[in-house]
Amino acid sequence: MDEIQQRWLCGLSAPMVALNPRANYDEPAFYSDPEFIDLQCSWGISDRSQLLSMLERMTDNGHATQLVEAYGSWQRCLPSEWQALLDSLEPRERILHEFASRTFEGCGPGGIHAWDLGRMGFLLRCGVRNGWFNLSESLWLHTRLAVRAQYHYDNWFSYFNGFLTGRAFWGCLSASDDTLAYELDRQGQCSSSLRVARGLNRNMPVFLADLPWRLDLDPPQRPASLGEFDWS
Repeated sequence: MDEIQQRWLCGLSAPMVALNPRANYDEPAFYSDPEFIDLQCSWGISDRSQLLSMLERMTDNGHATQLVEAYGSWQRCLPSEWQALLDSLEPRERILHEFASRTFEGCGPGGIHAWDLGRMGFLLRCGVRNGWFNLSESLWLHTRLAVRAQYHYDNWFSYFNGFLTGRAFWGCLSASDDTLAYELDRQGQCSSSLRVARGLNRNMPVFLADLPWRLDLDPPQRPASLGEFDWS
């Protein structure tokens, strides 16, 4: 793959770079220095096999699945149908459907898939830094993330909004039914979310200047070394 395509793939995890000041937007290994990245504490990942398992599990069955129906319903329903649907839901599901309706304009029908895809891109880049993957393996796996991202979203703006919306949802997973609506409303003021938003706002106009969303990607040949990982 040429340099432009590789930078495009790095863009999938740009929000995680914005969250980590020492990281580099176009560095395939996330950090330019050779420091090992500890993924055990936050992710429970300490080797290649565990990272591949996380990738397989979270890419298509991550947090986004919990809001797919809410975003789909908001897209399909007439106003009268939407209100009838809300009236039929249990309190927690009603709050999540209302959250989807408020955030749909920003992230579109893709919902929060970007939250899962962006973090998996981050893990792959960390895997390169830690020596668990070579660049060819990471690029091929990244192209599988890219296919999903381009399917779910129409532009970088909606993709990044999907990531931030997903982060807000993730931050409220432990909230009770009584506090969920309040916690979702206040996530936009979370310091780490603000750092991501400000970092993207400051750096993306330059980083994305020559990276159109619908860039044709020429995926490398599947490395034989990934034979143990059967992933479309």
